[in-house]
Amino acid sequence: MSKARILVGVSGGSASGKTEIARAAARAVAPLSALVVAEDDYYGDHGASPDFDAARFNFDHPASRDHALLAKQLEALKKGKPVKAPVYDFTIHRRRADTRTIPAADVVLVEGIHLFCDDDVRALFDVRVYVDAPDDIRLARRLLRDVNERGRTPQSVIGQYLGTVRPMHHEWTHPNQRHAHIVIRNDAAAARPADHLEAFFDTLAKPLVAAILEKAGK
Repeated sequence: MSKARILVGVSGGSASGKTEIARAAARAVAPLSALVVAEDDYYGDHGASPDFDAARFNFDHPASRDHALLAKQLEALKKGKPVKAPVYDFTIHRRRADTRTIPAADVVLVEGIHLFCDDDVRALFDVRVYVDAPDDIRLARRLLRDVNERGRTPQSVIGQYLGTVRPMHHEWTHPNQRHAHIVIRNDAAAARPADHLEAFFDTLAKPLVAAILEKAGK
C-alpha cells in the first residue's frame, strides 16, 4: 500500500469548510503519509504587471490561477517526485523568490475553489470532493474570519463578496460540483465545522480508502 499515490481534490465555495475537511482527511488516512496543498499558492504573479490594480483585479476568476503549473506539479507528485511549489505573498500579490518543497506522499489532498474548473487539473484527481454550503453561511464565516484574523473591515469583506466572490462562485465553482464523486452538504455544520468533522470523516473515509486499496492492488 505504500506505493499507492492518491490525489484528492476538495473544492467548494469560499469559507465552505473545504480546508478543514482536507486537513481532517489527511489525518484520517494515517498510517499512510498525507499532505495538503492549497490552490491559493498557485495564483499567477499578477503583481508583476505594471498596470496591476489589486482593488480591481478579479481574484475569484479561474484565470487568476496558474493551473498549468499546478497540473505539472501534481503530475510529478503523483509519480512520487517532490516539487518546488511557489510561495504567494498576498500583501504584494506576487510570488516570493523562494519556493517551498513539497515531498512525495501516499495521499495528496488539494483544496481550492477552482480545482474542478480546469480540465487538466480535474482529470488528475482520483477522488473529487465538493463541499456545498449556502451563501449566507459562507458569508458569515468569511466575515468573521477576515475581520478577526486578517484585520479587514466588514465593509471591505462584504463589498468583495458581493462584487466578485458570490457571482464567480455561481458562475464557476458551484456548477462544477457535477464533476465531484462526493458532495458534502455543509449547512448547519458550516458555522462550526470543527464540531462536525466526524461526520465528514465518515463521508470521506470509505471512498478514499477504497481508492487507495484499489490503486495499491494494481
